[in-house]
Amino acid sequence: MTQKIRFSLLACTVLLLNACGKEEPFTEIKLAEGTKTAEMGSDYANQVYFDLSEGTAVVRPANSWDLAFQSSGGTAVRSNFAKKAGVYTVTTDFASTTQVPTTGLKYDDISLDLAKTAVGDWQGKTYVINLGLNPPTSAVSLGFKKFRVEGFSNGKYTLRYANLDGTEEKTVEIPVNPKTNFTYFSLLNNAVVDVEPEKGKWDIVATGITQPGGGPPGSYVVSVGFLTNRFEGVQVAVHNPAAGLAASDLPTAPINNVASTESKYDVLTKADFQALSPSTDASIIGKSWWQILQPHAQANYKVYDWKTYMIQDAEGRVYKMKFLTFKGGPNVTSGYPSFQYNELQ
Repeated sequence: MTQKIRFSLLACTVLLLNACGKEEPFTEIKLAEGTKTAEMGSDYANQVYFDLSEGTAVVRPANSWDLAFQSSGGTAVRSNFAKKAGVYTVTTDFASTTQVPTTGLKYDDISLDLAKTAVGDWQGKTYVINLGLNPPTSAVSLGFKKFRVEGFSNGKYTLRYANLDGTEEKTVEIPVNPKTNFTYFSLLNNAVVDVEPEKGKWDIVATGITQPGGGPPGSYVVSVGFLTNRFEGVQVAVHNPAAGLAASDLPTAPINNVASTESKYDVLTKADFQALSPSTDASIIGKSWWQILQPHAQANYKVYDWKTYMIQDAEGRVYKMKFLTFKGGPNVTSGYPSFQYNELQ
């Protein structure tokens, strides 16, 4: 009996020693990084949503939607500047609105500030929407419709819309999708459509943006821009070694002759993010990374690869990012911008 007790104690001691000496396997933290191309197409026909932590991209047709309804936290309504869709607020009632106004066309601000939408406070108002262009860089108009947002109740918007002559009038209920920042609706197809990924599953979107330019004063044009997910608190800071230089489209201008070696991309660290005064303005990147040089007809795009953008996602992960090219794709055309990014620890 004594020998059995001694043997058992010895066996337990050996097991304990082995357990104490056993090391857990080391799991290396994998930092997100890569080079991505936004496949917008030469006519900017697509919007491309990127999730930097996962390295994924979701491509959506820019012409798939006309109005976007805030899913939670408010009742803002956005219009689609990716295809040059704009909105007029009219003074007549819905039935009496039969003409396109001659003045007052507004586009949503690309900062995605919901206080700066073209629709604004929609209660009791009638609108005429210019449905934009298809594709966005063409002159092919999608026409006009009139609409009213009749109300929001129990998670549903009530939307009334028709052609300007009153034909094809519809009143629809649009249930919000709580998983996305906005719920998207196509007036042309009378349908709710999938556009943006779920709230926390995108950081930046490559999209057409309607901006002043492309002709005489008062003209607007669709350009390429990168916007961030301000609705989930994504922030951007910029390291710009040419901050003191004036913007210019002249090939000889100092800003268009800054050497790539001026970039601090390789040495910037996570600690630099806060020092660079980050912002939630969705348009901080925008089109600030490129310039079309004169003569514009030659489509010579200058990429400012010496600029570094630092992005903090909704989870607090920080990345640095720089643009590499404006053109790409199978025929090396505009609409295929590429960028490099690296997560910082």
